Amino acid sequence: MNILYTLIIYPLVQIIEIIYVLVNVIFRNPGVAVIGVSAAVTLLCLPLYIVAEKWQQVERDTQRKLKPYTDRIKTTFKGDEQYMVLSTYYRQNHYHPLMALRSSFGLLIQIPFFIAAYSFLSKNESLQGVSFLFIRDMGMPDKLISIGGFAVNVLPILMTLINCIAGAVYTKGFPVKEKVQIYGMAAIFLILLYNSPAGLVLYWTMNNIFSLIKNIFYKLKNPLKVFYIFISIVSILCCFYTLTLKNKKIAVVMIGLTFVILVLPFIIAGIRRLLNGILSGLVSDSKNRFALFLMSFLIIWLLTGFVIPSFLVVSSPVEYSYIDSYTTPMYFLGNSLQQAAGFFLFWPLCIYFLFPKKIKTIFSISSVLFATGALINSFLFSGDYGTILPQLVFTEHPVFIPTIMQFLGNTAALLISAVLIFFLVKFPQQKVLKPVLLMLFSSLVIISIVHTVQIQKAFNNIDIASKEPQKDEIEPIFHFSKDNPNVVVFMLDRAISLFLPAIFEESPDLTAAYSGFVYYPNTISFSRWTIQGAPPLYGGYEYTPFEMNKRRDITMAEKHNESLMLQSIIFSENGYNAAVIDPPYPNYDIPPVFGMFDPYPEITPITAKGVYSDLWFHENNMDPIPIKSTLIKRNFIFFGIFKSVPMLFRVLVQYADWWNVNIDIEDKMDLINYYSVLDYLPELTSVDNEKPFFAIIDNEMTHESNFLQAPDYVPVDTVTDFGTSEYAHNSTYHTNIAALKRVAEWLDYLKLEGVYDNTRIIIVADHGAATLESKIFEGNNLGKRKEYFNPLLLVKDFNSQESFRTDYAYMTNADVPALAMEGLIDNPINPFTKKEIRTLTIDEKNAASIISFSNGKGVRETLNNGFKITDNEWYTVKNNIFKESNWSKLKK
Repeated sequence: MNILYTLIIYPLVQIIEIIYVLVNVIFRNPGVAVIGVSAAVTLLCLPLYIVAEKWQQVERDTQRKLKPYTDRIKTTFKGDEQYMVLSTYYRQNHYHPLMALRSSFGLLIQIPFFIAAYSFLSKNESLQGVSFLFIRDMGMPDKLISIGGFAVNVLPILMTLINCIAGAVYTKGFPVKEKVQIYGMAAIFLILLYNSPAGLVLYWTMNNIFSLIKNIFYKLKNPLKVFYIFISIVSILCCFYTLTLKNKKIAVVMIGLTFVILVLPFIIAGIRRLLNGILSGLVSDSKNRFALFLMSFLIIWLLTGFVIPSFLVVSSPVEYSYIDSYTTPMYFLGNSLQQAAGFFLFWPLCIYFLFPKKIKTIFSISSVLFATGALINSFLFSGDYGTILPQLVFTEHPVFIPTIMQFLGNTAALLISAVLIFFLVKFPQQKVLKPVLLMLFSSLVIISIVHTVQIQKAFNNIDIASKEPQKDEIEPIFHFSKDNPNVVVFMLDRAISLFLPAIFEESPDLTAAYSGFVYYPNTISFSRWTIQGAPPLYGGYEYTPFEMNKRRDITMAEKHNESLMLQSIIFSENGYNAAVIDPPYPNYDIPPVFGMFDPYPEITPITAKGVYSDLWFHENNMDPIPIKSTLIKRNFIFFGIFKSVPMLFRVLVQYADWWNVNIDIEDKMDLINYYSVLDYLPELTSVDNEKPFFAIIDNEMTHESNFLQAPDYVPVDTVTDFGTSEYAHNSTYHTNIAALKRVAEWLDYLKLEGVYDNTRIIIVADHGAATLESKIFEGNNLGKRKEYFNPLLLVKDFNSQESFRTDYAYMTNADVPALAMEGLIDNPINPFTKKEIRTLTIDEKNAASIISFSNGKGVRETLNNGFKITDNEWYTVKNNIFKESNWSKLKK
């Protein structure tokens, strides 16, 4: 049943979802979106209904022709004799009783679409609590009338009445048998949908209305001509409407669609000329025609369902392993291959066999064009879209619209291939197409086999032991000393400095919790990416991107490892117990992940991320959501489609409102992996250490974007209180304030245990983010990109008795190692380069502040274990980072 659902229903569910989201983006009204889905599905099914109508008419004519004779046979003969005579008569007239099913084909078409609509709309959270016209809540039965305390759902009754009216119009003059079918189906749908959510019933009601309109059109003279004029007028009106919206992408899509509709008669005329000319040989050659169709869709199926996604997996198998309940990454590839079979094998083949030979010829040649175009787009014009998370989320906000040169090159390549294909079809050489397509398919099979072997080999080498098991009880990982100094460096990944004033304004109690801390808003980071922004924080100025590029004798991975170990080595060599908790990208996540710490037994590397999640869910009576695997299963096939379409259309495939559907709200699993660590900080802390203690921890909760329940900002199933801040509806603000609140509770615990004053605490981010319009940065020349380089920095020194305060001194997150060691370790030396670690003067800091504006290519070069960062865009900044004049592009 799972396979049948994936093959038959899943493609329809995805089409319905895409239409729903796009219409909702235009009109910002879920009710209108439901109506839009109904209209779009009706239009998409119209060719199928036309075919069904022709088949039904053939059946009616056949039955009418045969009826006088069959009636005579039935009155003359009985039993087996009647059966034998009827069978002979049917055979003589080339008829079989099973052909009677043709009269039901129009109804059969509706079944998979009904199941798909039910699957999508019955559980659609965006309809919950939303009113539309007279419907109070589209996520519940309408209950519009109450009779003596008994609620009556009016919408299903209205749906049935409209269905019966449409059936009466359609079956006028038809046999009673067909009328019984129509009214019987109307009764069945009334029973099935009576207690269904109003949104789903609205969809089916509109289906019946559109069916009534369709039936009325059928009664007109020249129905197709009238329908074309009607659709043209509607598309032009919608085009003008979208031009009034701020969303340019939607306007471009509507303009393009309207253009296609307006030139449709010319397209049809051109197709007819092709069928009577170049394609005439293919029209008469059914075997060759079908072979080309099948081979082309086999190529598209394997390319989008396996080959393209496998390039992602083979680049980093560990990121697709042991996700939720799935161990091997091959599961996700197999799942996407199944989904692609529904999109590109099952439904295309079903549709192909419904139509006459001329339409089949159009399908056949179109499939060849699509297959060759998909290969050209995927391998010759794959594009550079930056880093992609395992759940197929683009992290770098790339520009999906190609440059003029990319567009011209892509278009020229597609046109040349199309001309070549038509040339081969026109002449006897058309037989060449089949072996060429077979060769291309075989090449994809070979790539698939090679990738499968590589993925499986890498999977077998993954150190399962390095993946910490879930904890069912909490043991301390912070071992503070009451009598000796403690130092904690707390990296909150992508914590946004500019949020802090709003956070403290909304929660004034945090001022007391963070007593002794100094806030440095005028702080810079050296990259917008963790892979480049974290090493300076861990290792100091020798590990900024610009400085790491100078040392070409060792790999970037080795330099990265040096930075992660630097502070813990120095502190451990000076008598401290040292713990490194969840360091970012250790060994670039190439197993063994923590092997770099093996020569340093006095340092304890710890994985805390995710190991307390199940315990947290259990204690808070919440169910874990396997959203990461859900998104991978959902988006793999769309990534395959994304790469295979022309570059100009990728912006439509990747449209964020449906590509990342509900990711901000639903991605609770990753959130809890990090949140649980912060929530359990007091339980993870002991004060039993006889030696001084150093810990450096990375927590990525602030990198997540999830709404939480104010005023405490805790995870709940449904958020009802978004807080009072001006950023109340910014999901990243929610995770930032939640992280600082959980850390504040830990600080109160340290005070209670008497270890707050003898502990130096640095809270810092590796980089910032451009999630809000800056009210601080001056000028627009660099746009919102400057906010990526403004990380949070809070510092509390030993025995600091002052109140929380703000200091606008120029700082960088590369100051952290020197700040952590200041006054504790005399003349600290980098154990790898033997250079001194010290606090820089302002002039030295200005000279060292060279920032990488990498668009992601350099990040991938780094992750690929290269010796340098490939980046041609470097900036310098000095003094007051909020002044545009203090930023300048570094000359080569």
